[in-house]
Amino acid sequence: MSFTEAKRDAIRRYMMDKIRDGCSDFLKRTAENFGISETSVRRYVKECAKQGILEEDESLPAGWKLRTVSENWELKNDGELEEDSIFWEYIHPHLDGLSDNAKDIWYYAFTEIMNNAIEHSGGSRILFALRQDPLYTEISITDNGTGIFRNIQNYMREKKGVTLDSAQAALELYKGKLTTNPEGHSGEGIFFVSKMLAQFAIWSENTVYAYRCGDRHRFVQSHLISYYTRLEGIGTMAVMKLDNDTKRTSREVFDTYAPLEEGFVKTEILLREMCPLGDPVARSQARRILRRLDEFKEVVFDFRGIDFMGQGFADEVFRVFQSRHPDITLTVVNANASVQGMIRHVRR
Repeated sequence: MSFTEAKRDAIRRYMMDKIRDGCSDFLKRTAENFGISETSVRRYVKECAKQGILEEDESLPAGWKLRTVSENWELKNDGELEEDSIFWEYIHPHLDGLSDNAKDIWYYAFTEIMNNAIEHSGGSRILFALRQDPLYTEISITDNGTGIFRNIQNYMREKKGVTLDSAQAALELYKGKLTTNPEGHSGEGIFFVSKMLAQFAIWSENTVYAYRCGDRHRFVQSHLISYYTRLEGIGTMAVMKLDNDTKRTSREVFDTYAPLEEGFVKTEILLREMCPLGDPVARSQARRILRRLDEFKEVVFDFRGIDFMGQGFADEVFRVFQSRHPDITLTVVNANASVQGMIRHVRR
């Protein structure tokens, strides 16, 4: 059977993804997914090994690993650092094989997060690392400063009179438009970075903010462990991951949430991330989530992974908040029949 080049690429990528995840039965799963024999999958393995993309490693569950480039750097935060210069000197040389849109995303994402480490952390040292294999590039940036969630807690208490714990401080990042230095920053960087990348996470004081991370703790720990041996007192660590062949563009993200003629007017609320301990039920949950959402023209509530929504939560969002802000569009996506029914109930 002869496959198109696109089909062969899909098989190779799926197979390597499983190997990357440590899947011991990657042969069987790849064969079943594409309706081919395990013998055919083995031929793809041999082909990738011959090209130097795969390397044998009997100590791993899959028996194979992807060829990986790893680099680590450390800088003293002496007040002279410039994030764009750091990007061009250390990161850009490793992006030669990537598409222009992937390079654009990395330029934006790296410089935004590095700027946070330089200007917001108050730390004296910044460590950053790059890992790259045939499928993905991952970059992490770590400082020994105060910690992003502690900074948010201090700002909200001093400027807004609101007391938050670290988990609630992390939730504020999902909304966007939050900065502890409004004179110098717009509070848009982390929001847009998270939307551009395949996976994004921030760790500080055992609290995690994550976007598109199926296993957030594994994603974070895979980088965090290396910094413990090199940096005493970790303030904040940001971890970024992007497909080397991503089709996403930075322009698409900005056009979705911040059209040029309107500005940053749309945000997205991932209910599963913002209610990590259970389904959205209580009015207090809703009030925490609704804080500052009156700054937007449209709020998208994503119910992916939510099985049930309580009447109190639904009433606070879809009746009370909506009646107070009739000009704000509340958009619901990925809601099951139960959630849709509760929204209709409170709107009556």
